[in-house]
Amino acid sequence: MDVIVYYRTRPSDPSYSDQALEEQRAAVHSWLTSRPAIIKAEYIEPETDGFSRPHLRDAIEACKQTGATLLVGRTEAVGSGAPFSPRITSVPVAFAPNTPRDKGYIIPVPEKAPGGLTLYFPDHSDWRIMPVYLCNRTDQAMRDIEVGTVGVTAKLSMSTPIAAGSAPLATTPTSLTIEQLAPNTAVLIDRHDPMIDGDFITFYDVAFIDQRDQKQLIRTAIGPGGPFAKFVAVVA
Repeated sequence: MDVIVYYRTRPSDPSYSDQALEEQRAAVHSWLTSRPAIIKAEYIEPETDGFSRPHLRDAIEACKQTGATLLVGRTEAVGSGAPFSPRITSVPVAFAPNTPRDKGYIIPVPEKAPGGLTLYFPDHSDWRIMPVYLCNRTDQAMRDIEVGTVGVTAKLSMSTPIAAGSAPLATTPTSLTIEQLAPNTAVLIDRHDPMIDGDFITFYDVAFIDQRDQKQLIRTAIGPGGPFAKFVAVVA
């Protein structure tokens, strides 16, 4: 198989852009290790906030001329840009694997995030495990952050209630400590699994110190079935 690789960068966010390109190259290498494929060409798209993607057009045209498969290095957002959701039917398309993220991973606040503190579920409409980010779209840093999560349900499943008098079923509580979260950044705090968490009310408790050296406590809950939107407000 011949492939033509399509990478994305974001010059307006140079540090995140450089990291994203390294991650894409690593993802493509991982994809190639299990497939007998040869890279025929590479195209790098310097993304802007517009809709023009000239290098994508060039990559697709090269695939048409050579019969190669278009290998997309990443669909996740680069920096503060938007996710890439291509609908390409004119040539074969493959996708390199997503880069695994550890809790505590920092990204810029997504461009459509509302003001204040929110939970961000990038894949809220998909029935798959999704990352959960705490977004700080304010002009103040948060420090000494402690995030606790636990799920509680009165049912073993959506149709099987617990016996009368029994304590509610709860998931194992998790905790995460984050030293600081700068303004207009977001941090990975959890992963939501609809197959397991979908029967629970999942509580997210966040404690932190604000710029006035005051401790703040905030909480939000995600009901059975998962989040209803990409962004869910977190309130005191």
